[in-house]
Amino acid sequence: MVTALSNFFLLDVEWRSPMKFQTTLAFTLLLLVAMVGAGTVSALYGFTLGFEALKGVRQPEGNPAQQLVRSRRASGAGDSVNGIELVSEREVIVEVYDKIYAQEQELKRNSVANAAQPENNFVKLPASETVNISTNGVEATEETVFPLTNVANNIRFDVTNSRLLGNYWVIDISLQNGSNSAVRFLYNFLELKDAQGRLVSGQTEGLPAEIPANNQSYTGQVRIPAVILEDVETISMSLSDYPTQDITLEIADIPVVR
Repeated sequence: MVTALSNFFLLDVEWRSPMKFQTTLAFTLLLLVAMVGAGTVSALYGFTLGFEALKGVRQPEGNPAQQLVRSRRASGAGDSVNGIELVSEREVIVEVYDKIYAQEQELKRNSVANAAQPENNFVKLPASETVNISTNGVEATEETVFPLTNVANNIRFDVTNSRLLGNYWVIDISLQNGSNSAVRFLYNFLELKDAQGRLVSGQTEGLPAEIPANNQSYTGQVRIPAVILEDVETISMSLSDYPTQDITLEIADIPVVR
């Protein structure tokens, strides 16, 4: 009897073990499929949200200058990139310079109108007293000093004279282009310094923005307020071409005439 029960129990265990293994495997596979499905759905949903959020956003270029050049070459015209119209830096600066120059000319006309009625600062001496003032020394000094010249890359820069005119110290300058190509200058960048290296403010008039290569001399003036030159004996002048700044014209030790 005992032997029969033992055999029955062993047969039952052997019959149930494969069924238990198959059920565990099925649940494991089902759980794995559920995890893979949930992960796939989450990834697709996250990708969709991210794609919608980043619409219109572009990855920054490592070298924007090169990308701009490639875009201009691809477009052919070079006036727009991706529908955005490009403005030349040179045109913007020249337009600003023209506006500033127009304002300076207006100030010049106003100052000339005010100087048309000069104040009488002379002291009337008695009839018996006379004063003899000799200007030969000044004239000789001016003749020996001027003109001051500097030449760079066949561009000649001259300071031909200086004088006190009203409330301004006026320097006569000229530019002559003996090279093979025209040279452009922005005279707002003209640098004026005194003997101690301090900057002096002034305005340039009369010179064209572009000096053509025709060996012709173009004259103009630099006007400096006389009030800021009370303790200044000499100044230096420096002018560079625009925009490359390959040419620098410098004249030092320009005497301040009073």
